Amino acid sequence: MQQIINTATPNIPDGLARIANGRDNLPTNEAAYATSTAPQTIRKHLCLHGHFHGIKPIRIGGRLYFKVTDLARLVRGDQS
Repeated sequence: MQQIINTATPNIPDGLARIANGRDNLPTNEAAYATSTAPQTIRKHLCLHGHFHGIKPIRIGGRLYFKVTDLARLVRGDQS
């Protein structure tokens, strides 16, 4: 098993870095796994509030993707 070393962006938690595996954006299902949330809960937040805990996704090919850096701030509990 190869260990992923998080050298490019040291502010991303190791677990999230393993999920992202070098990608800049994660689809809704993987963002849900990274934040210990059900994918449908994320979709509900987006419908009701337009964001998921302050994170607005981007649409790529008709699907919603979340920036890994935004998810890292959420996982770490940063307010800014």
